[in-house]
Amino acid sequence: MLAKMLNIQNKYQRPVHTLLIWTSVTFILVGASTYFLSQRPAIDYFPSPKSTPGSPSNATNPLLTEEGIDQLILDHSFPRLGERANFTGLHQLCNSTKWQKHVYWTCTHNMGGLMNVRNMVLNCVRYAIAAGASGLVLPQIEARDPTVLSKLKTGDSQDISFLFDRAWFKEVMQENCEQMELFDRVEDITNYGYAMMPDIISMQALMGQPLGNRHGLLRNKKPEEFRSRFDQVIKAQTRRPNEKFPVIIRLDDKALFSFPPAFDPPAIANNFGFILEFRLDLSGLANIIVDRVRQALNKDDGKFSEYVGVHLRSEADAGKYWASWDELANSTLSVALDNKIRLIYVASGDADGVAKLTRKAEESGIRVVDKWSILSNDEQEFLHPFRFDQQAIVDYLALMRSDRFVGSGQSSFSSHLIMRREFLANVSLAEGNHDDDYGRRDQLAGPGRLGYWDMDWP
Repeated sequence: MLAKMLNIQNKYQRPVHTLLIWTSVTFILVGASTYFLSQRPAIDYFPSPKSTPGSPSNATNPLLTEEGIDQLILDHSFPRLGERANFTGLHQLCNSTKWQKHVYWTCTHNMGGLMNVRNMVLNCVRYAIAAGASGLVLPQIEARDPTVLSKLKTGDSQDISFLFDRAWFKEVMQENCEQMELFDRVEDITNYGYAMMPDIISMQALMGQPLGNRHGLLRNKKPEEFRSRFDQVIKAQTRRPNEKFPVIIRLDDKALFSFPPAFDPPAIANNFGFILEFRLDLSGLANIIVDRVRQALNKDDGKFSEYVGVHLRSEADAGKYWASWDELANSTLSVALDNKIRLIYVASGDADGVAKLTRKAEESGIRVVDKWSILSNDEQEFLHPFRFDQQAIVDYLALMRSDRFVGSGQSSFSSHLIMRREFLANVSLAEGNHDDDYGRRDQLAGPGRLGYWDMDWP
């Protein structure tokens, strides 16, 4: 009887044991799956950019309120050069490109001075189009160390709005290259955590060129071969890119002078650079400076109607063989005296150098001003917290409008100013406009022009 009872008991216990076993196995599998799914390998490869913080509220300074900034932008930030650009060439380029599904492009390693960052971003976007990438994550900017300007690799990843007008970039690209979807963050790409090709791509290695940081090594000598070489990389993946396993491309930090603008026809090369416009608030401050300089020049019956702009590139991180302070100062004063100009606008992070130039110019009856001496206390309070390269936007735009310009030919900032002023002067003359303040007999001090200025986008 006991045996029968045990048999009956075991008979009914067996399914319970089985249920417990399967429940335990299921729990383990679910737990393991949850763990491994949470370990998305690509997440750590893509830095999360910081958005530019909003200004704190301060009732005594309208520029420290959102309403005050909006009014500044409305009153002073328009029109902009990009509004004159013709993006027909870009539109045609995108229409003729063979696009690849589930291939996405990121531009995260854009670092250095203002013009270098700009050219890196433009090159990265241009390569994304050449690759036929179906999506582009908005470019990021790696901000350099605020105290040690020569320290570029900081890991301080910023949103594109750190320097540029985010809304303008998106609008131009969506209107003229709608085939390439834009993503605010890499996390917005479906299944980004399972992306293939998590490693950084070296454009030099891809193009079969020697590796290195020297400018000459950065130049893509055979841009016409890029697409076929890139397609081979995609074909070499373990599976065809698809929604579940997309390909996400990351370029290395050597895209500065990589894509030659001359490879494109003028309709593209002359306008592509205008997909980037500087942020509106700092553009507005620059226009305020130019307006006040013009007012000061014309208040004495137009006696002094012009001003010389100088990029006094004499900061501690200036190149050893660049134009010296003496060369820049002497060239600037020579231009001013030869043309009977009595006002110099100086852009520099070298406070001692600016003070020395001011004293030297005063001996010849020439006044020296900079952004800090022109802006009001409220405007200075607004500008002061911005980083060095952000403040450079104000100087760049003020120098762009100067009647004459002097700079160091080995500086990408000065070299690009010369190039863009020349370009805009030619455009204005072609349009029959002789009144634009661009490119009038500019001068570079020191050892001449940057050897790779032709690799900059106008």
